[in-house]
Amino acid sequence: MVDYPLSRIDFYSPRGVGLTFIYREGTNDYNTLNASLGSNDEYGLADLHLAGWAFDIGAYLGSVAIALAVDNPDLEVLAVEPVPWNVALMFDNAKLNGVADRVHILDGMVGPPGVKTAMVRHSYRGNEALEHHAFVGNTSLTYELPGVEEHDETEVSVYSHAALVEMVGEPSFVKIDCEGGEWGYLTDPTVLHVPRFRGEWHPVPFLGTGMTRDNLVALLPGHTVTFSGPEAGPGGFEAVRRG
Repeated sequence: MVDYPLSRIDFYSPRGVGLTFIYREGTNDYNTLNASLGSNDEYGLADLHLAGWAFDIGAYLGSVAIALAVDNPDLEVLAVEPVPWNVALMFDNAKLNGVADRVHILDGMVGPPGVKTAMVRHSYRGNEALEHHAFVGNTSLTYELPGVEEHDETEVSVYSHAALVEMVGEPSFVKIDCEGGEWGYLTDPTVLHVPRFRGEWHPVPFLGTGMTRDNLVALLPGHTVTFSGPEAGPGGFEAVRRG
C-alpha cells in the first residue's frame, strides 16, 4: 500500500462549529471533507435538527457523522464504514472533535437481508484516478475502468437495515453514499420506516442491470424522492416519507 502522509485541517460544520480532521494528503480525503462540511454541505445537513439516532452509511473519515453529532447535541450517530484505514482515522477524528461518545463506529458495509460477509476493495494502485480514490471502498470508478486496477481486499461483515435497527433502534435520518451498496440495503422492506434519507445513488450493476433513478423510486414507494445532479447518475437524492 502507498504510504500517504497525514495532515490536520480545520473546517466548519454545516452550522458553523469549528472542527479539525486528520486526513491523507494526495487522496480524495480533502475533497470529501470539503464537499460535506461548511457552506458546501452536499447532504444539506444544516437544515436538519435531529435527536435520537442517525445512520451515516459510507462514513469514510467521519465528516458527516461528526458534523451531525456536533450540530445536534441530542443525536447519536451510527457510522458504518468498511475500509479499515478509514475506520482507524474516523476513531481519531471523533476523539479529536469531542464526540467519540456519540459517534458509534461500525466496521462493515450494508447490504440486503441474509448476506453476512462481503469483500471491500481499497488501496487502489496503478491508475492515477483510482489512486486518488484509493480509500473509497468499492469505488464505482472501477466500473468505468474494468480490470486495470491493482488493489487490496478485506472481508467485512454485512449489515441490513433491520440489523442496524436491532442494534440501536430506529433512525430519524439516514445519510447513504456507499458506491452502489445502497441498492442491496434498500431492498430491506424495513427501510420504509425511515423518515428521511439523503445521499448519493450510483448507476452500477445490481441483479444484472445498471440502476437508474426509477429503480430508486420503486424501492421507496412510501417516500417522495427528489434528485439532483445528472439524470444518468451518479447523483444526489432525498427521500422523505409521506404521512
